[in-house]
Amino acid sequence: MSESLSVSQLAGYIRRVVSAQDGLRNVTVYGEVSGFKYSGAHAYFRIKDQDASIDCSLFNARRTYNPSKEGESVLVTGSVDFYAKSGKLSLIVSTMQPVGVGKLHLMLEALKAKLKEEGLFDPAHKKPIPQFAKRVCVVTSKTGAVIRDIVRTVRNKNKVLDIVVYDVRVQGDNAASEMCQALRFVDTLGFDCIILARGGGSFEDLMPFNDEALARVIYDMQTPIISAVGHETDFSISDFVADARAATPTAAGELIAYDQAEWKETILEQMTRSYRRIAERYSYIQSRYTALNGQLEAKSVRRLDRAEEGVKTLLRKMDTSLDNALREKQIAFEKLTEALSRANPVRLLQNGYTKLTKEGHNADYDTVNNGDTIHVVGYKGTLVCEVKDKIPNGKE
Repeated sequence: MSESLSVSQLAGYIRRVVSAQDGLRNVTVYGEVSGFKYSGAHAYFRIKDQDASIDCSLFNARRTYNPSKEGESVLVTGSVDFYAKSGKLSLIVSTMQPVGVGKLHLMLEALKAKLKEEGLFDPAHKKPIPQFAKRVCVVTSKTGAVIRDIVRTVRNKNKVLDIVVYDVRVQGDNAASEMCQALRFVDTLGFDCIILARGGGSFEDLMPFNDEALARVIYDMQTPIISAVGHETDFSISDFVADARAATPTAAGELIAYDQAEWKETILEQMTRSYRRIAERYSYIQSRYTALNGQLEAKSVRRLDRAEEGVKTLLRKMDTSLDNALREKQIAFEKLTEALSRANPVRLLQNGYTKLTKEGHNADYDTVNNGDTIHVVGYKGTLVCEVKDKIPNGKE
């Protein structure tokens, strides 16, 4: 018994031996994934080949590549750990990448950075997806379930939206060029919106949607385009370039399929509210008109009364002024008549004054000479006289 070890001592010894081995730290292992599952943010699985397997723990799993299917070949890098409490030897994985696509991932990230730098992902360039599309083109493979999912989703809400399918390959070597050609063509047909779609698949299956030429065709399109590729966790370059990204083809159908019944009800409610507001406004305006009309009539009567009184006052003033003016004119006329009467030559003649004329012209002492014949005009007649002599005043 003195040479025996407790379980804890043996487990601790194994742990120290494992930890001391440099060859078991940062080791890269090739194998197939088995039983990959999440527990919160972490993932647990086994990596195996035909002869052996080892448990793996991947903490904060989303920070590195996650396998998309059972049995996928991967390269995992990590350190071997012995957990004494359960007596389990496992590999604590730090990074994971699919076999054969490690370089492809790097190339894809480089392409993504390049296109982003050029502005192909810029939100300012993205066109709005029409809220009430009438004609929609779905560019996808007719043989897949994608088109059935989209049509079913749309028809659940909308029976009139026209859906046209343009059949293309969405997987394989020539898929990207075929999709480019299809998109250029349908962009000229006057659709309200275009959906580029395919279902889920492996990283390799979705590679045509990471093609640079396809990205540039999508960027140059005049018609709004939705990228609906793979599952919710799948992202491709087409998603970043398109005007909108749908997590799945079904989500793309949801995005374009406005609910006819709901909108009819909404429009009816809006029309009802508008009619009610118009009726209320009309009633208010009518009552205001009645009130204002009454006020206007009252004001008009008061103004007419004031105007009539003003006219009467003005007429009285005019009468008074006219009477005063006539009286002044009468007095002036009488004075003028009296002055004229006083200055009347006939009256002078009546008082004994006479008028001298010579040859039809007025004459006086200075204009007649001895021997001239003159006419002496008096009140009762004219005397024709001959001047015998001229005697100045004061010398008789």
